[in-house]
Amino acid sequence: MWLLKKPGVASASKDLDEALTRRNGTTVYALSAAEKTLITAAYALYDRQKGRHHVDLETCGLTLPCRDAIHIGYNQVQKSGRLSSLRQTLLDHAETCPFCGFAEATQLDHYLPKEDYKGLSIYGRNLVPACGPCNNAKRQHVGGAADEFVHPYFDTLPNVSFLVATVTMRGAALSATFSIDPAGLTADLAASLDFQMDRMRLNARYKKQLNLFLFSQRTGMLEVYDSGGAIGLKRYLERSASDLAQDFGRNDWRAALMRGLARSTAFCGGGAKRYFARRPRRRRAAA
Repeated sequence: MWLLKKPGVASASKDLDEALTRRNGTTVYALSAAEKTLITAAYALYDRQKGRHHVDLETCGLTLPCRDAIHIGYNQVQKSGRLSSLRQTLLDHAETCPFCGFAEATQLDHYLPKEDYKGLSIYGRNLVPACGPCNNAKRQHVGGAADEFVHPYFDTLPNVSFLVATVTMRGAALSATFSIDPAGLTADLAASLDFQMDRMRLNARYKKQLNLFLFSQRTGMLEVYDSGGAIGLKRYLERSASDLAQDFGRNDWRAALMRGLARSTAFCGGGAKRYFARRPRRRRAAA
C-alpha cells in the first residue's frame, strides 16, 4: 500500500552471472548469448507490465533447465549467499514493510512468484522488501485488477487521504477500524487496496500497534487537553496528523489514526483522559 523507490538494474546481468557461478569459479549453468538476450527482454517486459502478469513472463522464452538454474540461483540472494549484498541493498530500500507500513522488512517477496516465473527469480525489481507476516500472507498470489497487491516499485497512488480510521469509544476502551475511502480512487485501485488490507489482516495487526503508539503520545495529548480542552486537543491531533503525513505519507496508518481521533468527539471531549488513566497495579499473588 506504500511505495518504494525503484531499484536500479545496472547490475542485473552481473547478478545473474554471479548466481550461476560457484564460489570456486566453476559455472553452474552457462548462459548462451541467446538466453541472455531473452532474459534482458523479459526484464524489459516486466518493467513495461509494471510487474503484472504476462504470459511471456511465465517462461521468458527459456528452456526449463535454464529457468530451473535461475530459480535455484535465488539461493545466492540469501544472507550467506554470493548475492547477499543485493539482498541487503533491497532491504535497505525500506524503513518499514511497504505492505503493512509498520513492521521491519526482513524478507524479500517475489511480486510475481518465483515458482511460476522462474526466469525472474533474481530480478531486483521483482524482489520487494517485506515483513514475515506480509510475505507469508501474499505467498503465491497473482491477481487480476480487483484482487492484486499494489506494486511498491511501479504503482502510483493519488494524493488523497484514502486510508480512514473510524474511532469508537466505550467507556475507557478505544478501538479504531481502518478502511479505504474510494473517493478519488479508480474502482480497480480501491478494490485492490481493500483486497490488500483484508489479505494482510491489517485491521487485526494495526490493533496491536495502536495502544503502543498512542501511549507514546500520552503526555503531550493530556497536557494539551488539560490546557485547551476538546478544541485544543482536536487541533493538536490535526497538526500531528499533518506532521506524520509529511514524514511518512498521508496514508500512513498513524496519520490516519490521528485524523480519526481528531474527528472523534468522544475522544476529544474527555475520552482521552479515561483512555490514558493509569491502570491500578496488579497485586502479586501470595506465595
